[in-house]
Amino acid sequence: MKLSLYERLKPEHKQKLSEHYAEHKFSHREIVEVLSSEYFFTEVRYGIASDVEFVCNLNFFGDAFSE
Repeated sequence: MKLSLYERLKPEHKQKLSEHYAEHKFSHREIVEVLSSEYFFTEVRYGIASDVEFVCNLNFFGDAFSE
């Protein structure tokens, strides 16, 4: 069974996103919904991927996920 991107998102990145968007619940919910509905990081819109990279201090969006 395939895991969604949100299920594969590393716990420390889930925590960072939750803390960063604590006062912007809509933005956090949108990121969670998108990552929960996709299985391949190449299918995620640029804006969502960019937000995750910025908040989690990553150079590559794919590094946010466990293998």
